[in-house]
Amino acid sequence: MPVYRGRHARPADNNTAQSNHSETEDFSSPVSDWPTGLDDRAQSPLNRGDVRKGHARHAGHSAHSGCGEHDAYDSLDSFDGFDGDDGYGDADGFDGQGADMHAVRSFTVESRKPRSILGRVVAIIVVIAVIAGLSTVALYLAGVLPTPDDASVAAGQPVTVNIPEGASTSEIAALLRKANVITDENAFKNAVVSRNAASSLKSGIYPLKTKMDLTELVSALIAGPSTADTGNRLTVPEGLSVEQTAAIVEQSCGIPANEFVALAYSADRYAADYPFLTEVYNNSLEGFLYPKTYTIPQSANADYVIRVLLDQFALETKDLNYALAASKNLTPYDLLILASLIEKETAQPDERPLVSSVIYNRLRVNMRLQIDATVVYALGPSYDGSPLLNKDLEIDSPYNTYRIDELPVGPICSPQIASLAAAADPAQTDYLYYVLTSRDGTHTFCATSDEFEQAKRLYQEVFGIS
Repeated sequence: MPVYRGRHARPADNNTAQSNHSETEDFSSPVSDWPTGLDDRAQSPLNRGDVRKGHARHAGHSAHSGCGEHDAYDSLDSFDGFDGDDGYGDADGFDGQGADMHAVRSFTVESRKPRSILGRVVAIIVVIAVIAGLSTVALYLAGVLPTPDDASVAAGQPVTVNIPEGASTSEIAALLRKANVITDENAFKNAVVSRNAASSLKSGIYPLKTKMDLTELVSALIAGPSTADTGNRLTVPEGLSVEQTAAIVEQSCGIPANEFVALAYSADRYAADYPFLTEVYNNSLEGFLYPKTYTIPQSANADYVIRVLLDQFALETKDLNYALAASKNLTPYDLLILASLIEKETAQPDERPLVSSVIYNRLRVNMRLQIDATVVYALGPSYDGSPLLNKDLEIDSPYNTYRIDELPVGPICSPQIASLAAAADPAQTDYLYYVLTSRDGTHTFCATSDEFEQAKRLYQEVFGIS
């Protein structure tokens, strides 16, 4: 990014990309000054349309091991916008013209034949049947009646259910119904309320049975999972790629990494259950494998673990406010991408909103992001952890923010909720640069190129680089 970073300094090279902006440009306008609304979309540098669609994944993208710590410093360059034409017309629909009323035959009362009583009875029966059918469907959809699938499931069959940490009573009810432990979500919620147990239900792995007695079930959830059911402890750190997560799953749970990776690049397999996966890049779950500590059953397979991580992502992000991002023509997937960059750029909680503001501000004024972590991700397994060279910055990849004029096509890691929150709500600043200036990992944030040059000199002093 606009940053002197890391434990190493990148070798100097006079050919490093320079900013496309003149000194007379005004970089002081904060994030809140961006054009918003549909009328301004053509001017917004973030109106990218379907730019990701049709990209081929670069051959070297399968893994990365860095977090941007090896950067020397970055200066960000130009970012070209898109014209924002959505291709839609007025789509007025029907013209509203009805039949010519003067052409409609009229009938006198005397010409009508009385309707038979039998016909009326039949009509009433048909109406009642239709209403009953629609009502039944509505009750199925509302969870009041068991679905036909529920009816075909035998009671007492053993099932394992993982209740995520922080799940609400309604969310637990949905998980239990999906596993056929209950057939009526409302009845379960009423049973919880009747025992005033909403705050007493515990997360963890439960060996349950299909169509359980509700009193027995609520008691089990209040008591919590037994020690014998703790399973394997899986800790997924924040900031990992799919491949790095797979390696930890193999180490902690004994599930082959290649099986996990294969499913993690089959997002369409999960899109029906997780709607936020419908437009991901390269059919990948990158960014969605939520970092947290889990308890995984001994018998779990790769599919089970992935669903646990996706459930946690859905739970953690359910209250995110996407309004600001949407006003900048950013989708929820764009926000996840942005959050993954924040995750890699700083480990300091109070700096996340500031880094977020730098990214937004650079996009606003058409400056390339030039984040080293995106280059590391693009290099994939070929990256050996050494300081990036200028030739590395030239890699042809839709992730390389030294060469593209926008966000990368996909996330570069799985961010924690703090980074997602910072992406959704950046600080209001005019910063365009940040420089690592302390050995504790904190940065100096800069609004002008002069401030940036001063911060770079401080970096050299602190880390003894001439």
